[in-house]
Amino acid sequence: MTTFAYRAINPAGKMITGAMDGASRADVLAELDRSGFTPISAEVATSAAGRSWRERLTPEPSPEHITGFTVDLAMLIKGGVALDQALLILTQMETRRWLVKLVQSLHVQLAGGASFSQVLAAHPRLFPPVYVQTIAVAENAGRLGEALTDIAEERQRNERLRRAFISAIAYPAFLIVAALGVLCFVLLYVVPQFEGALQGFRSKMSSSTTFVFDLSHAFRENVDYIVVAAAVVLFGLLIVGRMGKKGVFVRLFARLPFTRTILAHELTVTFCRTLSILLANGVPITTSLRLIRDIVRLPSAAAAIDQTIADVRQGQRLTDSLARRAIVPSHVTQMLRVGEESGKLADSAARVAGFYEAKLETSLKRLAAIIGPVMMIGVACLVAWLIISVMTALISINDLLV
Repeated sequence: MTTFAYRAINPAGKMITGAMDGASRADVLAELDRSGFTPISAEVATSAAGRSWRERLTPEPSPEHITGFTVDLAMLIKGGVALDQALLILTQMETRRWLVKLVQSLHVQLAGGASFSQVLAAHPRLFPPVYVQTIAVAENAGRLGEALTDIAEERQRNERLRRAFISAIAYPAFLIVAALGVLCFVLLYVVPQFEGALQGFRSKMSSSTTFVFDLSHAFRENVDYIVVAAAVVLFGLLIVGRMGKKGVFVRLFARLPFTRTILAHELTVTFCRTLSILLANGVPITTSLRLIRDIVRLPSAAAAIDQTIADVRQGQRLTDSLARRAIVPSHVTQMLRVGEESGKLADSAARVAGFYEAKLETSLKRLAAIIGPVMMIGVACLVAWLIISVMTALISINDLLV
């Protein structure tokens, strides 16, 4: 199969572009015609290296955009609108070009005979496996609207928690940057003003004052190397984030006292909420566990879920396996066991997730309440130390002169 870039006119009379796999150009044009579009052209898609500058600058839909798309699509489906018609309506409602292009592509592929889950699976960066698998099962069960609603609500909860986490660390991060900026300014411009005047009295200075002057001198001599090193570190962190190699940072946060509890709560919420959504939409439990394993952040939790999957496949109960692993707290396992024995595991998992979401939000607020004042005190102490060291030297020299 070859990927062709096509141009066509949709039933609403608008020009659309997209990509479609086909055996030949004629097959792609015929497929577009059968789907109700007026084909204009279909050419073999060029590689990423051959893309135009406009295509390179066109952004992909963000996770928030995908959530909004899911909410709108769920509303239309539950309102009785057919799936293909709902996608067509969304292309007419949406104004952001990159999102319009995505929905048009979904509509064309769906009209070509593919299932909705197959269409979504062609965009793995935008629609993760949990999303696709839930839709695949819901399609067969005839509950696509309910599944889309569950997915949208879960994504909205995750985005709300992400915003809470960002707001919790934004202020401390600002204070750290401010402290470093003040330190650099003092070492580069303030301390040198006093260093020349006090150079002849260096032997009479305190060790703290001498250290400040030596630190200022070393910083001025190596400021170029420090800037380059900082840029390299920031670039390296960016590359690590882009490559998805975040396990190192997660393992570090899992060992710190303030963030260890937050990660534990986040793991419980992720495990229980995802399990609830997947089971409620008819996904088999082993498949649900495999999908959960792919989205948990802690590598140790992923390994424990692998062992749980093996236990469940051998006929053991989920909660019996969880009781031997360190995935969720023991009392959570007990609550899940009640639901498992009564045949309402999805409901029990949803209740646990709701409870721990509240605990997670409280933990994030507590973290922000602690780190903010601590960082402010630290910045104040840093500035006070620099000022006191220099002023002490000035006062002592003045006493000697008098």
